[in-house]
Amino acid sequence: MLKGSTGAQARKWLALTPLAGRFALICGIGAVAIPTLVRAGLQGQVTGCEFTPYVPFVLVSAFLLRWWQAALIALASIAVMGGLFDGSLFHPMSCFFASAGTFAVTSAIMIGIAAIGRRLITPFPDWAADRSRDRIVFSLDKGHVWANWHGSGPPVRLGTREQVSYMMEDFLAQEELAERLEQKASRRR
Repeated sequence: MLKGSTGAQARKWLALTPLAGRFALICGIGAVAIPTLVRAGLQGQVTGCEFTPYVPFVLVSAFLLRWWQAALIALASIAVMGGLFDGSLFHPMSCFFASAGTFAVTSAIMIGIAAIGRRLITPFPDWAADRSRDRIVFSLDKGHVWANWHGSGPPVRLGTREQVSYMMEDFLAQEELAERLEQKASRRR
């Protein structure tokens, strides 16, 4: 288990909600387009079926996106590689299927490690001595308040310290008012 400041930062980074919506789409397009451009620039210099430029982008996608989105990026990389370069389905090369299979297995391993790592690391914050599920723990990081319900996923950002303080003060005032009204009502009975 990761310890200290670096470990806490790694857990917080892994606990962040994966990108969604247009950010996920932009990440996915970039994760296929950038290595494709690199591979096109290496055309003629690299021999055989090379998926190497795609590997780091699948790894980063595995941490930034949900597992199935990273898997789609790996499959799209195989499709692009198979349709654009010599050795593609239009220009059969004997090593394409072996290289594509190796890349698919490598991608699956990287995506699996990222997904398992996210599940194993995030539920164990340093401050979670009491892991009861009914307890909410609040924390402050760089002026933002986070809430964590033990065992039910990553922390949730609630807002700035000022916003959350105002909301909590308002909530407590409402609770106090409700208690006073309840006491008055019970005295009248």
